[in-house]
Amino acid sequence: MVTRRNIILLRGLTRLDYRYIYILGNTRYLFRYKIGIAKSVENRRKGIKSTLNGYTYEIFAARFFFAESIEQTLHDIYRPLNARMKGSGKTEWFWMVLPISPTLVLSALWVIQWIFIPIFISALAYIFVNRDILIEILRDGLP
Repeated sequence: MVTRRNIILLRGLTRLDYRYIYILGNTRYLFRYKIGIAKSVENRRKGIKSTLNGYTYEIFAARFFFAESIEQTLHDIYRPLNARMKGSGKTEWFWMVLPISPTLVLSALWVIQWIFIPIFISALAYIFVNRDILIEILRDGLP
């Protein structure tokens, strides 16, 4: 079934879409946190500051590939906790005592993106370059 969400996820996966995913809070709106994407978190924070009273502060920000798809998935996960707000990005605010779970999810994705995937790619490249030696070792055993 083709849905708007599936189209957004597929559109996000067709290009690298390397942007920041961030979690912001505001001193005036306790227990409400914004999950969003931006090319510049500081510019986004200033844009939100112009539409909301209180001080808007950054809790987490990291650059990700496929940022739009990751952000949409997080929004879907936290949709039951949606906290409608006024101003810029009003549908991206969520009720949370502490934004620990989205921060942990994003931190784990960051580790996968920048540590595990490069190690995996390096291992594949090593295997490809040394495939004759590895085939010989597998066939004849270690000397």
